[in-house]
Amino acid sequence: MDIVIVDDHSIIRFGVANALSNTKFNVIAEASSVSEGLAVINKFHPDICIVDINLGSSSGIELIKMAIKQGSGCKFVVLTMHDDLSVLNDAKDAGAAAFVTKGAPIKELIEIIECISDGSTVFMKAGQFQPLRTGFDFQLTPREIEVLSLLPSGATVSTISSLLFLTQATVKTHLSSIYRKLAAANRAQAVSIAIENNLITKK
Repeated sequence: MDIVIVDDHSIIRFGVANALSNTKFNVIAEASSVSEGLAVINKFHPDICIVDINLGSSSGIELIKMAIKQGSGCKFVVLTMHDDLSVLNDAKDAGAAAFVTKGAPIKELIEIIECISDGSTVFMKAGQFQPLRTGFDFQLTPREIEVLSLLPSGATVSTISSLLFLTQATVKTHLSSIYRKLAAANRAQAVSIAIENNLITKK
């Protein structure tokens, strides 16, 4: 069974490919963005695509939607740092076959892939998850939530840029979008609104 891995971190791609090297599955291609991911899916027609949620300025959820719309028969397994059930539901609604947090043991990822290869059509998940958000829905993207979660610690634009492997200009764009969506005048107000609405936890 052929597999492609789409993740913007090369160390993650290497780790997953290495873990699968001693199984019956063949990693035939890797990609680091939505456009590259679609290209390898269309070229190699894999059975399974392991995809991250955060792919630079875009999203693995968008890749899933676009690939399915284009008629791909590939099964998508989301492998992400996100442990929010609302993100899991978004991935499921987009057409993902499974959702695995990067904190889950690699054997659980392999077991899920084995179930899919055996023909399972039941949505599967692995890892520890946070409860569904109960606050107001501000329509923040997963990446914006990720940036927002770093604000209570006092992280600078430069620090956030380094931690998330983004350019400082991209971080500033995310911050502007966050402030606009939260109707916040500054960082302190954005953090206060986010904590009050259970978007993030206080550090």
